[in-house]
Amino acid sequence: MIFSDKSKMLTITKENERIVLFVVFSLFTTVFCLISFVNHFQFRTYALDLGMYNQAVHSYSHFKNAVFTLGIDGREVPFLGTHFSLITILYSPLYYLFGSYSLLFIQIAAILLGGLAIYKYAKEHFEDYSVVPIIITIQFFGIWGIYSALSFDYHDNVLGAMLVPWFVYFLEKRRLITSALLLILILFTKEVMAFWMLFIISGLMIKNRNRNGYRYIRFEIPAAAFCLAYAVMIIGIIMPHIQGSEENLQFIRYSHSGNNAGDAFMSVLRDPQLILRLLFDNTLNDQAYNGIKAEFHTVLLLSGGFCLLLRPAFLVMIIPLYAFKFLSDDYAMWGINYQYSIEFVPIISIAVIDFITGTKHYRTGILLIITLMTFAVNIKTMEGRKSKWYKPENTQFYRKIHYEHDLDLKAIHSAMKIIDKDAVVSASSNLAPHLADRDTLYHFPVVKNADYIVLLTKDVATYPLSSEEYKTIYLEYLKSGRYYALYAKNELLILKKKDQVNR
Repeated sequence: MIFSDKSKMLTITKENERIVLFVVFSLFTTVFCLISFVNHFQFRTYALDLGMYNQAVHSYSHFKNAVFTLGIDGREVPFLGTHFSLITILYSPLYYLFGSYSLLFIQIAAILLGGLAIYKYAKEHFEDYSVVPIIITIQFFGIWGIYSALSFDYHDNVLGAMLVPWFVYFLEKRRLITSALLLILILFTKEVMAFWMLFIISGLMIKNRNRNGYRYIRFEIPAAAFCLAYAVMIIGIIMPHIQGSEENLQFIRYSHSGNNAGDAFMSVLRDPQLILRLLFDNTLNDQAYNGIKAEFHTVLLLSGGFCLLLRPAFLVMIIPLYAFKFLSDDYAMWGINYQYSIEFVPIISIAVIDFITGTKHYRTGILLIITLMTFAVNIKTMEGRKSKWYKPENTQFYRKIHYEHDLDLKAIHSAMKIIDKDAVVSASSNLAPHLADRDTLYHFPVVKNADYIVLLTKDVATYPLSSEEYKTIYLEYLKSGRYYALYAKNELLILKKKDQVNR
């Protein structure tokens, strides 16, 4: 038998544990690859954000300064002005190996390593032969936030979130140099991570408050101060400078709370009830967005998030996550879609570990119930959700719809190879990630000085245009005399500027 009952506790031998872990990680690796790689091959990844990141990685891999040219307003800014993701520079050489799939490989690897960190952290809290760490790892891999993130492109905050359990693991073991290196890597993933890490470190100090407080002077207190200083410097000074703006343009999403971070803070001080309204109410005066926030709260609690309520130190860790989501006037951030839930994943599982550790009876049974609930919620939300713009075909790896496509995908991939590598291109959103190996790539309908306009005419993501506007505009370019149809088959249209003919 793989499992046996020893002293009323489900146990497993070390040899069988390795076998089970191999099966678990192999299974979830397969699932994650089926979601992410299939979406990319079938043109279900987009200019924003995989195209943007692919273009940046390509530039860094060629020792060039990365410039964000895919803005829907046609404005071009240095890539670090969009997100201060220094880690992009570190992994850019992988672009030579995996091309446009590189970041998807990195994202999946990061999630798997995050699961390994959860397993190792759990092993520190339970008996050597306990099966609990394996079950907790499975619960971690079943949380909805992972699947929502994988079904929508690539984002550096996924890497940052998956480094957090490693940071907690090594900090709890007082491996301070390793913890410091991990903290720096996390800060390098995205500018807002500094603010989040400030609260994670604070939460850990509260959690371990009964231990010798003197040791906090050696790491936690200076680390927290460094995070605060880093956040203020990057978000408040460096990024606005790069953007050519007085205030960080990311604050546009929080306009109803004020014109900047200071205004938002003062709004909360003047009206504390504002926070409660923003946490639960639809602030857009459109009933179409009712229930999105409630859905998130429900999914969080049923996926093990109720342990956060039982362990208040972990509530401290998610304060900035709630602020980023619900103080925003962008409804896309409120719900369970996209990458906007990934940071909750490691905190939930670490809180579950802490909760189970303090449980004296029926540990395995309670954990199995939490795990089953987590997977039930995940599958239920894959089938349908209130969060807007959810695309089941992007996530439902277990259904035929995920693998079907009306387009001749191989023909389209082959046809795009005729586009010159050094040419300036304007592309539809779901072609952009495959054409990002160039310095200048525009998000159609931005064309500017493009040598090529490359578009799908069917099953295309037309954002920011309607389908009718999209078709009208590309037909105008076709009729303008400035471009001619170099390729027009298989629902792919490649227009080439006429002054390119004699070059």
